[in-house]
Amino acid sequence: MPNNPQLPDSDIWFVRAERANAFAKSFLEQEIVLMGWGIGAVKDDDSRNEILARLEQNYPDENPRSLQSWASQIKRFTSEMAVGDAVATVSAYQPQGRLCHIGIIRSLLAPAKSLQGYVYDHVHQVEWLYQVPQNELSEYTQRRLELPPTLHRLSQEASAELRQHCSG
Repeated sequence: MPNNPQLPDSDIWFVRAERANAFAKSFLEQEIVLMGWGIGAVKDDDSRNEILARLEQNYPDENPRSLQSWASQIKRFTSEMAVGDAVATVSAYQPQGRLCHIGIIRSLLAPAKSLQGYVYDHVHQVEWLYQVPQNELSEYTQRRLELPPTLHRLSQEASAELRQHCSG
């Protein structure tokens, strides 16, 4: 790991490592972030509506608002995240507390991965560089790390706080 590599001065992406952060260990060991929903690979030029139609087909009983949110997240993951962007995830709960892991996306849309019996078609390689105990972060930033979307950009304030912890 380089000595104190600089994180980009942009909002940090946050990718939840599945429910209860169950895949955090895999994210870190395999140096990845991933998303799925079982709809097969999505190409960069697939529209949000095309993704939504595939989700509606796979999840006919799901709440339409949830499907729209998932379609937006998949579209952002496949077409907005870029090599060099900073990304964060949170470890599963441990007795000493959770850790926020911060890294840099090194490649986009790597080959699909299978974790715990599920295939995830949307994978980015990540160089994990830092870890920050979640309890050392402000309450505001901690809340941003607990927001429900699987994928979202952290606010400017939360991103700045994480960068500050990583530079010190």
